Amino acid sequence: MRGNDQGLIWTVMGALGAMALGIVLIPLRGVVAASNLAFVFLGFTIVVAELGGRSPALVTALLSALSLNFFLTQPYLTLSIYHTDDVIAFFALAACGLIAAAFGRRRERLSETVIRTDREFHILTRLLQGARGGGRAPARMLDELRTDFGLGGAVLRDGQGKVLAASPETAAALPVPRLPLTGEMLFAPGDALVRFGRKGMRLPEGGGRLTLQTALGPVTLDLWEGDAEGLTDDESRTLAIAASIVGLGMR
Repeated sequence: MRGNDQGLIWTVMGALGAMALGIVLIPLRGVVAASNLAFVFLGFTIVVAELGGRSPALVTALLSALSLNFFLTQPYLTLSIYHTDDVIAFFALAACGLIAAAFGRRRERLSETVIRTDREFHILTRLLQGARGGGRAPARMLDELRTDFGLGGAVLRDGQGKVLAASPETAAALPVPRLPLTGEMLFAPGDALVRFGRKGMRLPEGGGRLTLQTALGPVTLDLWEGDAEGLTDDESRTLAIAASIVGLGMR
């Protein structure tokens, strides 16, 4: 399930759950103060923040405050509040819910970082095992590189410009990129127009060339982007390391 779909599901669940809680707690409104009932909504908001992230938790926090006001504070079934204690409970619930939503976003970012780091670790580990074992052909390693990073094409050439491997095979017919890429962030210093996508810096429009040192001497790896989203800084660094591992596999 995509992240956007999951967030939408939790947003709907949080909104409906907040209203349902208000209805379920109606029998207690005459014997329990609204300030105490607010803890039930707060606990529900924390759960949504933990499992759904910031946006669903934000919606849940706001609707929880409204549900508390509408169903559980006098006058009932209106958005008016007569008692000072109920006013305090309303705003306290709203404030605490927003705080829970903020921490939910922090958890969401940490979770995304862990998932991304784990994915990059497995990519590099797989490539390194193939390079050390010597049983993985350069064309296959380029296929993995292109698939893992969403590249449009990758071509490996020797010092005389002869094509050693290409992914896909039609990439070998593309014009040779004229811009060299740095070995750390895949930045093209000679590019007069640095382009950025939604995720980060994009590869040069005509592709970029990375020089690799191998046991067979220097070779070049030509890269073309696969979409306009660009690469995050972490993806750029990981791709540069992965390209170096491809060079290690050249024997």
